[in-house]
Amino acid sequence: MKGFTLKRKPGLAQGAKAGFTPNRREGLAQGAKAGFTLLEILLTLIILMVGVLSITMAFTRGVFVSSDLENIELALNIASSKMEEIKDTDFVDLADSGPVADPDFPNFNLSVDAAQGQNPMRVDVTVEWLLKGGQGNVVLTTLVADF
Repeated sequence: MKGFTLKRKPGLAQGAKAGFTPNRREGLAQGAKAGFTLLEILLTLIILMVGVLSITMAFTRGVFVSSDLENIELALNIASSKMEEIKDTDFVDLADSGPVADPDFPNFNLSVDAAQGQNPMRVDVTVEWLLKGGQGNVVLTTLVADF
């Protein structure tokens, strides 16, 4: 390789290559370092944590709401079943009962309140169950006549 010589462009420091800047950002003062500061990283982490926490709380709330809806649906089914039994009961045999734990679902208490001495008789079927913050209930009402 005779006659081959490297020529350096004017203005480049010894050992520098064309297109390379010692600092990654142009315009930085000599000796300044490129990258993120601790404050920028902390702010990013705080924003990220707020977002993740919000999403987690939304999912948790959704699970509780879903559980509450399942309990309400089950209580309505229990009360409807008791109403069907009341339809098949003679008028004179209707009486108050409960609260008694449902045999198939022991966490649900069932009670019947029949207004005696009236025709038509008002009958309330109440199903109650425990919630985290108190007690939930469903009440179905019907009128039964003796004719």
